[in-house]
Amino acid sequence: MRPRILVTGIPGHYARLANGANGLAVSYSERQKQPETKDEFLQELRNISNTGNYLIGEGALRALAPHAQQIPFWHLYNCSRNGDGFEQFNSNFDICVFTCANLLRKGLSADAEADVLGKLKMPIVMLGIGQQNRKDLENALPEGTKRLLGILKEREHYFLTRGFETSGFLKDQGFSSVQPTGCPSVYFMPDNMRRALKKLPSVQVGKARTIFSGYLGGNQDAILDANALNPQDLVPQYVVQDEFLHFDMRVEPNAEGRVYDSASGTMIGDVAYPGTERLKNPFEVRTFFDTNQWRAWASSMDFNFGRRFHGSIIAMQAGVPSLMVAVDDRMREMLGFTGLPAVDATDLDKAENRAEFVADHLAGLNASELVDRYSDRERNFRTALREIGIGQ
Repeated sequence: MRPRILVTGIPGHYARLANGANGLAVSYSERQKQPETKDEFLQELRNISNTGNYLIGEGALRALAPHAQQIPFWHLYNCSRNGDGFEQFNSNFDICVFTCANLLRKGLSADAEADVLGKLKMPIVMLGIGQQNRKDLENALPEGTKRLLGILKEREHYFLTRGFETSGFLKDQGFSSVQPTGCPSVYFMPDNMRRALKKLPSVQVGKARTIFSGYLGGNQDAILDANALNPQDLVPQYVVQDEFLHFDMRVEPNAEGRVYDSASGTMIGDVAYPGTERLKNPFEVRTFFDTNQWRAWASSMDFNFGRRFHGSIIAMQAGVPSLMVAVDDRMREMLGFTGLPAVDATDLDKAENRAEFVADHLAGLNASELVDRYSDRERNFRTALREIGIGQ
């Protein structure tokens, strides 16, 4: 008999429309949100914190058996706080898939996760779990995260990690059911992912309509990228994930009182961030709360040069060739495991001519090897899910 699968944790973009939950039933609004005022826009961004996270939940749900049922984490948490309702979850499900990202990090105490998962009397699959910095964890693992790991040691569990480094950390903590599989977002729309990889060596740097992503407001790296790589006669395109929340990037309403056009995903207010004056051409800035809209827009572009992992993955899901810039340990772990094409930020910064450096790197790629490596990782991911009994 197939296991009854409960899915919770990081959601896909569809969860934006959830307007209530009672027991096992979740209700969804038929009215699409249009967060166009400043307050509405920022609140919508706070609801997910990082729009790239939507790809994690979306990729997980698509990879799981179709009878898997999504229950919002906030509903489970409310039931936990209220002290009732968990009997129905424990009696109606056999296994829980908890979708996550860099859950193992110094600045996050996983108290809410420990409260909820501690009440679920079933095996837990921690899907896509990753670490931020191994040295930080060795010196000061947050108390809530310690409690969560202690709970998961008490019964059958599975850790499907974002890469080898997280697997090593968990094994050192005494866990045995640990396997690196990568982020589930990487295996959503695999045919388009392979198509994007095949196109990479033929990208014409400096002529290709390019998507940029990074940390505007936190640093000016994306500005240097755009100045070097964007065609001179085109407006450079930048996609936001969380910059308005966590960095010095600001937006003020236009004369109509709007900051955002939900039809196109374009920021239409007065956008400001340090380094604007250094841009040869100002960015057209976009934000997407719907992953289908994001992919549809990305499909009109020729190339993605990204300092954000999920911002680059969604371009590849649309069949757009992408080269990532590895900027931190999180990204290096995911790229190191999947083998997706990337340059390291330190090497890019040393290049005397950024455009020539990128063009030479692309020209030297072996597309067939990239596709083979990706296909191998995809098989590994799907096999792991099937062996647990939760895959399609």
